[in-house]
Amino acid sequence: MKNKLKDFYFEKENIIKKTIKTSTSVLIIIAIITLVIIYFNEQKFRRWVDINILRKDIKTSDVASIDLDINKNNQVYCYGSNICILNDKNLKVYNSSGQEITNISVDINSAIFDSNGKYLTIAEKNGQNICTIFDKTFLWKQHLDGEILQISINPNGYVAVVTTDTTYKSIITLFDQNGQIILRNYLSSSRVIDVTISHDNKYVAFSELDTSSALIQSLIKIISVDKALENPEEAIVYTHKSDSSKMIVNINYQEKGILVCVFENSVESIIQNNVEKKIDIEKDISFVSCDLNGDIVYIKEENAGIFNSKSYVNILNTSNNKNNIYNIDEVIKEMYTYKNIIGVNVGTEIYFINTNGMLIKKYVSKQEITNVLLSEDLAIIIYKNRIHIINL
Repeated sequence: MKNKLKDFYFEKENIIKKTIKTSTSVLIIIAIITLVIIYFNEQKFRRWVDINILRKDIKTSDVASIDLDINKNNQVYCYGSNICILNDKNLKVYNSSGQEITNISVDINSAIFDSNGKYLTIAEKNGQNICTIFDKTFLWKQHLDGEILQISINPNGYVAVVTTDTTYKSIITLFDQNGQIILRNYLSSSRVIDVTISHDNKYVAFSELDTSSALIQSLIKIISVDKALENPEEAIVYTHKSDSSKMIVNINYQEKGILVCVFENSVESIIQNNVEKKIDIEKDISFVSCDLNGDIVYIKEENAGIFNSKSYVNILNTSNNKNNIYNIDEVIKEMYTYKNIIGVNVGTEIYFINTNGMLIKKYVSKQEITNVLLSEDLAIIIYKNRIHIINL
């Protein structure tokens, strides 16, 4: 009888322990889920967690750096997870830890750069030489007629180059990833403002200012690469003429074949020849960019007094029109964008935000920040004698 009672109490005690353990586990799970929900929905709480628990704020002493020779004309750029410094026709490539990993000879003095992922293209500004690099490997180079004005590279390494000569105001040349010329388009009376290549390599879009008549007009045209190969005269498959009051600023092909066009007073998207206005650029909007994978970012300023200013970073998805917002209790001085990363500069601090409106990192400097570049994996802060590297 005693043994049965003992077994009974022992079994009851085990049940109670299991119940307590289960209840505790459930409560912990509920607490975690609650905290996660609050984290994603309450920005003040999220900001406190980001800074105090997740330690997303970093200082000068926390980052790697590269020293610059101030006696040289250092032209600095970043792409993928690499940083490069061009001077004396020599391109030194560094990794994200600031260690030199290779150097490449390039016949370029005064450079313009563009990158996409691990692809980097470099051209002589107002010159004739251009080359493309993938990660640490030199791929190809070309010598062009005329003067190079602009370059653009897509995720697959296709490069569009805008040149000018004595006959044509603008010539658009498209190279494949091996440096072979695919097409050329000649514009006798228009100046190209911007050029971009679709992610599937099928289309090249360009914006131009038509000055052939009394009224200057902005136009956006789309070239079909396939049709250009078959019949160059029928290569332009779409033309969008804006009102004479609307001046084009820049364009960018995003994912899903969406062409985003930023005008001085609005932003529009073009997909399958359909135009949709995304936003009106009003007086309280200080910065706008479409240089992202699938979003438009614009900053609205709210000034309620000298010591009470707020900035709202609005991130509008161009596919579904979903808008994410990140608030900063300061006036934003500069904005930088690349793929899915947005950098906002408030003077001695930079907030790096993703397109979901979440803080990636906050960088705090001891001095004013004026020169910032972004790539897919990192940001670099360029000072007179040093580069600071922030891994994102």
